[in-house]
Amino acid sequence: MLPMHAFPSQMILLDCETTGGRAGRDKITEIALIEVTDGIVTNRWQSLINPGINVPPWITSITGIDNSMLEHAPSFTDIAESLHDTLSGKVLVAHNARFDYSFLKQEFKRAGYDYSAKTLCSVKLSRRLFPQYKGHSLDKIIERFSIPTTGRHRAMADTEVILAFFAIVKQHIPEETIASVINGLLKRPSLPSHLDPSLIDNLPSTPGVYQFYDEAGVMLYIGKSINIKDRVLSHFSSDHSHHKELDISQQLHHIEWIETASDFGAQLLENEQIKQYSPRYNRRQTKTKKLFQLSKITNKEGYAELDVIVADMQNPQAITARYGLFRSKKQAQTKLLELINEHHLCQRLCAIEKKKTGPCFAHQLKKCRGACCQKEPSISYNLRVELALSRIKNQQWPWQGPILIEENASGHQWDKAQYHLVDQWCYLGKVRDEDDCVSVIEAHEQRPAFFDLDSYKILIRFLLPMHASKYPQLTIKTLTLTTDASINA
Repeated sequence: MLPMHAFPSQMILLDCETTGGRAGRDKITEIALIEVTDGIVTNRWQSLINPGINVPPWITSITGIDNSMLEHAPSFTDIAESLHDTLSGKVLVAHNARFDYSFLKQEFKRAGYDYSAKTLCSVKLSRRLFPQYKGHSLDKIIERFSIPTTGRHRAMADTEVILAFFAIVKQHIPEETIASVINGLLKRPSLPSHLDPSLIDNLPSTPGVYQFYDEAGVMLYIGKSINIKDRVLSHFSSDHSHHKELDISQQLHHIEWIETASDFGAQLLENEQIKQYSPRYNRRQTKTKKLFQLSKITNKEGYAELDVIVADMQNPQAITARYGLFRSKKQAQTKLLELINEHHLCQRLCAIEKKKTGPCFAHQLKKCRGACCQKEPSISYNLRVELALSRIKNQQWPWQGPILIEENASGHQWDKAQYHLVDQWCYLGKVRDEDDCVSVIEAHEQRPAFFDLDSYKILIRFLLPMHASKYPQLTIKTLTLTTDASINA
């Protein structure tokens, strides 16, 4: 084999077989490596690894590695010290290096070792050196260059394919081109192998929203940031330790983005798009169709009674007049019990105990002061109820009517302001100008806005007077419209 002087002077070609695709959950079952020093192969090593868990049948069908083969193999901890010594200070080369590197990081961490390395992905190298070809998987490279191999999907066999591919590269590509491409790959952040690097170069360092897509154009993830480029790159620096980031990186083929004037517009747009498109990896912020609250009424004896109710999602004034916003009934009941215990409220008057009359059970235990049987005056009990509820009272709408928010650039160049229409804590969307507001509000009068908890929290965070000084890029104008349209109870 020809010396490979254009490649890193000290590199380890490596392949891992595993029990699955998630480094945080799955384990390595086989490792093979070929050490290359100053362009010459100096060492080959391979070993089965006992993962301590069963190998799924579908993995066995691919690799041929089954549980019986691993029964007497060393654990990763057994070989961790010597492997760490071998890998230290050398460039790690693998086909889809992100995958193998993430598993090594996790296995070394479990064994008590800190491991980090520069990585060179042979998928990316193939894409850069042979852009005329579409596929760059190991099978495609084997087929394209007629590389002989036996034992495909076994660690050493796949590592030998990478070595053979490098030899072919050495024969067909000038050394200065190889060295230039490799240096470029090693200097830039480790990007997903299927992603066009020019997309990263074109990302703006401004506020906005970005969207990740897979090969078929299916949306994987929507995110926002005050610096789109930095935030996108951060996904690729932490994927070795978070299975969601690794899954996204392995599927990511394309990125799109929308710039906004500031973080305010970015947060609203991200929330709006997540609910519209329901990306695969944005499960926490999908649209909530039902919320729960605490209601308060005064009974005929003059005592405050509390209960958990379903929020009227099309009546934002009623929602903000009540207490708390909870995504489940259990969450609301847990909060109510917390308030009962902390403020010595009566469980019967809080709809926890179903007994209709007489002292509640907690009164017998001296945990209720007797509001249920009129032993405690209503005025003192009701004051305690108000104190308990004060911490979860919702923010009522502080303006006389709808407001128009002018959003200007925050610390970066932006040609013109963006305008947002809000009424009763419901975000009605972007508008062109004040004249555009009437038609938007009239449209929402015909079809009332659906109260959204996430946009409510965003608006509270930016718009309340106590926070206004933090966001000088936002100017609020109360609208006096010629239409009666507004979002009313």
